[in-house]
Amino acid sequence: MKNSRVKIVAAFLAFLLPLAALPAGAQQLPDIPTIQVPAGGATVTGQVAANGRNAYYVSANSLQALSVAIASPGNNAMFQVYNVGASATGATGSAVVSGTTLTGAGTADASMAWIGVIPQTGMYLIAVDSKGGPANYTLTVQFQ
Repeated sequence: MKNSRVKIVAAFLAFLLPLAALPAGAQQLPDIPTIQVPAGGATVTGQVAANGRNAYYVSANSLQALSVAIASPGNNAMFQVYNVGASATGATGSAVVSGTTLTGAGTADASMAWIGVIPQTGMYLIAVDSKGGPANYTLTVQFQ
């Protein structure tokens, strides 16, 4: 009986330890990659299916200026930038995101380029959608 309790506690701690390393406000979701943004920026290439959505995390600090741009043949891809606290279900390719977007980077804005100041430190979600059929894209993320 004692060995069973030890195994249960060990399994529980093994589950909690990775969560303790997450920044405040971060949400660990399966199959949604984090874009690491070094000095000079980061570029991600991908394809989004018609009616699909790809999602990426970006860790940002309060008052940093974030620049996001997307390029695609026929300008067929757009993005949204969701504030800390946004949640996503599903996986890249079919992610369903809920939460508030940053000003000028919402669904109705059909953003292809955006620059804004990050309001608080945490994990931000960038969602990439197609405007019609499937779209190949190059997403560029930079801190200014």
